[in-house]
Amino acid sequence: MRKFLFLLMAVILAIGQLQAQQKTITGKVTDEKGDVVPNASVIIKGTTVGTTTSSDGSFSLSVPPNTRTLVVTSVGMGTTEVSLTSSTTYNVVLSATAKNLDEVIVVAYGTQKRTNITGAISTVKPAAIENKPFSSVDKALQGAVAGLQSTSASGAPGAITEIRIRGQGSITASNEPLWVIDGVIATTGDLTSNTTTANVLSTINPDDIESISILKDASAASIYGSRAANGVILVTTKRGRAGKTTFNFSAEAGQNDIAYKNDKTKPMTTPEYKSVFELSLINAGFAANVTEADALIIDPNNGFGFNPNWYKTNTDWYSLVTHKGSQQQYNLSMTGGSDKTQFYISGGYFKQIGTTLATDFERYNGSISITHKATDRLTISAILNASSTKQSTPTNGGTFANPVLESYFLPPWYSPYNADGTFKYNDADGQFSANGGIFNPLIQANWNKNRAVQTNLRGNITGEYKIFENSNNNVKFTSRFAGEYISISEDAYRNPFYGDGFAQGGDAFASYRRVTDYTWSNFADYRHDINSNLYFDLKAGYEAQLTHDYIMQAGGQGFPLNLQLQYLASASTPTTATSLPTQETTNSLFTVADINFKNKYVISGSFRRDGSSVFGANHRWGNFYSVGGSWNMNEEDFIKNISVISLLKLRVSYGENGNAIGFGYYSSLPTYAYNANYTGLSGSSPTNVGNDNLTWEKNAIGNIGLDFGLFKDRLNGTIEVYNRKTSNLLLSVPLSLTSGFAGQNQNVGAMTNKGIEVSLGGRPVKTKDFTWDISVNFAHNTNKVTELYAGRPIPQGFTQIAVGQDAQTFYLRQWKGVDPATGKAHWYTDGSHTGDTTKYSVAKLAYNGQADPKYFGSLTNTFSYKGFSVSIQFYYNFGNKIYDIWDRYLNSDGLYLGAFNQSREQLNSWKKPGDVTNVPEISFGDPSGSYNHSTRYLYNGKYIRLRDLQVSYSIPKSIISKAKISNVTLYVRGTNLLTFDTDKNLPFDPETGAAAQSNFDVFIPKTITGGIKIGF
Repeated sequence: MRKFLFLLMAVILAIGQLQAQQKTITGKVTDEKGDVVPNASVIIKGTTVGTTTSSDGSFSLSVPPNTRTLVVTSVGMGTTEVSLTSSTTYNVVLSATAKNLDEVIVVAYGTQKRTNITGAISTVKPAAIENKPFSSVDKALQGAVAGLQSTSASGAPGAITEIRIRGQGSITASNEPLWVIDGVIATTGDLTSNTTTANVLSTINPDDIESISILKDASAASIYGSRAANGVILVTTKRGRAGKTTFNFSAEAGQNDIAYKNDKTKPMTTPEYKSVFELSLINAGFAANVTEADALIIDPNNGFGFNPNWYKTNTDWYSLVTHKGSQQQYNLSMTGGSDKTQFYISGGYFKQIGTTLATDFERYNGSISITHKATDRLTISAILNASSTKQSTPTNGGTFANPVLESYFLPPWYSPYNADGTFKYNDADGQFSANGGIFNPLIQANWNKNRAVQTNLRGNITGEYKIFENSNNNVKFTSRFAGEYISISEDAYRNPFYGDGFAQGGDAFASYRRVTDYTWSNFADYRHDINSNLYFDLKAGYEAQLTHDYIMQAGGQGFPLNLQLQYLASASTPTTATSLPTQETTNSLFTVADINFKNKYVISGSFRRDGSSVFGANHRWGNFYSVGGSWNMNEEDFIKNISVISLLKLRVSYGENGNAIGFGYYSSLPTYAYNANYTGLSGSSPTNVGNDNLTWEKNAIGNIGLDFGLFKDRLNGTIEVYNRKTSNLLLSVPLSLTSGFAGQNQNVGAMTNKGIEVSLGGRPVKTKDFTWDISVNFAHNTNKVTELYAGRPIPQGFTQIAVGQDAQTFYLRQWKGVDPATGKAHWYTDGSHTGDTTKYSVAKLAYNGQADPKYFGSLTNTFSYKGFSVSIQFYYNFGNKIYDIWDRYLNSDGLYLGAFNQSREQLNSWKKPGDVTNVPEISFGDPSGSYNHSTRYLYNGKYIRLRDLQVSYSIPKSIISKAKISNVTLYVRGTNLLTFDTDKNLPFDPETGAAAQSNFDVFIPKTITGGIKIGF
């Protein structure tokens, strides 16, 4: 017993002595001009133990007694090693080296020094996405990266955003990039069934994101094989760091308004409408003068059905449907830990009320990350992100329940209310007919609902084991198991009193969808130093992924005359009921390697073999590869002596990857459906002919890049030139109808994307108290279809896919304009625009520009003076066209007068010889057919937008330190504040989605918010 007590006392004393030997190192990290560097990494050299600096640049770290060196790094800056002495306080200065070769960036399946990068990778810093007034991170990427186009057709809160990296690479499959979140392939897109627009990425709080890497070429992306053709976006969420536990809180609130308005194209007022209608009757021969025309208008027996009392009303439906929305978000995070265990915990709330009736979005989210060093060799980490969202959206397009359409189509002499203040519908005058026509939007917003609730759980657990480590060799093994759980429940209800649900006595629709996916990744890393000048890194692994997708839908009609009973349980007659589980699986083997000689010459390569259930039986497996090389010229002796050059790097890469996203789970299989009714019994019928030879769309891309830094990186940049060739495009090939099928999916098409990207950054002014930073990015891409089945063009509504053309080329009849002498509409009859006609049927169909922009990018200026900072970003888009699908109804030249309101453009119609206008003589019924689809409604898509403006002030630490607060920053921010250099006749916002076709979607908002960020 005595021996045990003696031994116990010895252990306690040893532990106490060890703890006494531990010391705490504190300090502050600044840049060359003295500004603090937040989120800098402070690591004990040769370990993973470390911390990060707080928002005021300070850090605190407990270190063991044998610690000799700290390594301090920050994204976009250099690396500094600090030799420890007897002192416990250190001030560290980092040089602003935006492209420093020692910088570590996130790449596929790990991290890598920029020295060894041979591919095209762009990074996005946390400051570019934190506290932005957007519901999802993809919206914050607009203008952040050269070659990445981020655009939204709808401004509804929580709406989907379309992203294109280096152009469009597919016709019928997906054009969206692959998202990899914390090393795991993620499910993205709009998974709803009845909601107009939704976005899985809106479940992620951008404030929880640490970094984003955009992989654009084969060398960077081909390691993801059959899913990498459209580029890859790597998202890394925040982790904990050892050191003092710190808290960060942010709050923001503000309002939304419509970003783009054109007074020329607003709906007409009642007096304006009356004057246009009178003119149309006179020109059509119904009356000889205004007096007679007015008599016709007010005579209820003349066939036009007008009532004299209607013109006493002048309702501004546009103002009733739209309003100033509101916005708020709050985030709280906690991070810290010891040298053994680090943690990060956060929670957030976001709410946005849109600019249109019945549009809103609300999100609750939480995140937790724990990293534990179980032994000197084994490190275990776990991440869990959870969120719940609620979203309401109206319909879009030509539905009469669409509030945006109603704001333009409803006649201004209609009133939304009765004299007693109740909603007006189905009255004696025929306004707002209950069984058809355009509906009162106020009733739709108050009596109907269309809501989606989404729950998302995403997490992984990772184990990393160091098998072997010495001065020349390093071998470790990583195993990561990850999963996603996404559930979406939707409920839509249309009341029995009025509108779309009237004829059915009210109806409702419900949908439930559950997506679960699992990914198990296992890979080994091996680094070997051959000698002091030469080393190589090798990674090899296996990955398996399984996705389950289950959907259940039901509908019913015949509801009680009670607006409180809105669920299907109250429906008297079920109408639809269906459920279906589906799944897909992918197995993969992959390897990636690079060899480095003297940090000057790097050769890299990757290979992946994917087996996917979506491919045909004869092509179940596919091989994908890349090769790349880089020359770090600034390491050459003849460059080192040139003081003006701090970085000069040439990169070249080539490889092949694939696109298997958007194929559908069972496109390659011949399938039957057992949902037919055969004389009252269950019957089946063939639904897909199948194709055993169906395979992935192939994408081959070559890239040449140049990175440079000049004048001690006061000027830095990147230039990329690429050639992307896509073949084996998935298209439906027509079959003889005797086969029972109209077509079969085959790999038969090809297209190319060629372009150049430029990113520049500089610091024109740098003094002790003032700095001016500027960055600009530019992208130019040319898309061309090179092969189609039998060379046959493919009509796509108002565009046509044809060999030699852009994949989104508009194909319309050629509008010439209005003859000033006669006021008649004219169209061209040939492609050379030499012949013309007044007959629409004779007009020439021809190609008329494309939806894809030829040039786009951004310009950002940041001015800092002591604690003040002003950041201004402009986004620009040039070289594309926009087609307004519904403009012909609002500019109908007399056809829809008496039925729909008209655009104010109709006030500028031709009235006498010599008038120069684009609106022909208005005649009731439009006998000329000038309202028909043509290039008349095709607009220039160019625009420049003040995308982001932020003014902030950081309160000096001397003022707030007494309150135990490390930092306080106050800011005011505006997004989409100004839009200019647009086509003066463009009716709607120039940001209309990748297809560049306006569709009466919710207006894109501009947002003004104020906020505060506190660290303690």
